[in-house]
Amino acid sequence: MDAGDWISLGSGAIAGIAAGIAVWQARLAKRSAAAADRQVVAAEHQVVAAQQQAEAAQQQVAITARQLAYQAEDRARADEPTFEVLSAELPYSSSNEARITVAQTAGTELSSVTVSVRSSANIRGLINGDGLGPVRWGFTNPGCVYELRTSLAQNFDEPVHVVLELECRDTNEERTWRRTLTATPKFTGTARIGYTFK
Repeated sequence: MDAGDWISLGSGAIAGIAAGIAVWQARLAKRSAAAADRQVVAAEHQVVAAQQQAEAAQQQVAITARQLAYQAEDRARADEPTFEVLSAELPYSSSNEARITVAQTAGTELSSVTVSVRSSANIRGLINGDGLGPVRWGFTNPGCVYELRTSLAQNFDEPVHVVLELECRDTNEERTWRRTLTATPKFTGTARIGYTFK
């Protein structure tokens, strides 16, 4: 074999090797492309999972916010003052005056309660010292009991309905509540003619 044959043979071998490397690189590229496709699919799954986690976190935040709002409402309801009429009397010894005993039965401590009465044909007003007008109680809390005296018209008609309006302030002076109580006083004691009523 002469030099030209050897050169041709070497060129053919080099071309064969180059073709083998090209095939090998094509396979590697194909594997890399498949791996890249798998990574893209995995990344898409991660994006979907991250979106689902974000939505779940937002739902949890909304649930927590609702729970906190319900707890705040429950605390506010528990703080609301409640009052009750314990007794309402028309003593015979003072025929133009009704005596009403009121207690705070529930709720928060209050810095003040201002009590007024609705005027009517039977009701002249609350007796406040020497005059008529609203009565102010200072600090009060559940268990406190107060007596109110209501001035009645000279010739009142029975039944007498005394409607009390209470304006309450909490100890921080931040919240106020309005409450309404109705009392229907009854005659008590001994009448001048000798009969006893209860």
